Amino acid sequence: MFESQAERTLLRGTLRNVRGLHPFEMPAYALMPDHIHLLLRVPGTTDISKIIHSLKRNFTLSCKRAHGLATSVNLWQRGFWDHVIRDETDYYRHMDYVHYNPVKHRYVSGPEDYADTSLHEYLRRGWFEIGWGHVEPGSLKGVELE
Repeated sequence: MFESQAERTLLRGTLRNVRGLHPFEMPAYALMPDHIHLLLRVPGTTDISKIIHSLKRNFTLSCKRAHGLATSVNLWQRGFWDHVIRDETDYYRHMDYVHYNPVKHRYVSGPEDYADTSLHEYLRRGWFEIGWGHVEPGSLKGVELE
């Protein structure tokens, strides 16, 4: 679904538009060819279901327009998986999971080699170092989050 750069660009634009409709912060993301991971902070004024529904609907409409499609298309799986972060350890475990996902799925050998994640911003800030995630992070050992 997000195999081309054009589709990932469209998804980024849709996320920005949805953020205008339903405010949220997005500390981490990974846009994979066949799925996405989003770590979101959602204020009490909205809820995650509204955000995800709006993202799916608006991306589908934009994608149909971009490809000149008038027929019905189903780009998304039914529902979504969510998790309420329990504490700081859980937060950083999920942050690691999102950024390690391209390695887990064998798209790259190092997470910094995958362009479509928020890891690059954290590398720029010095919060992660090149080489992080070339082996499974200790925070993820024995943990299955998907």
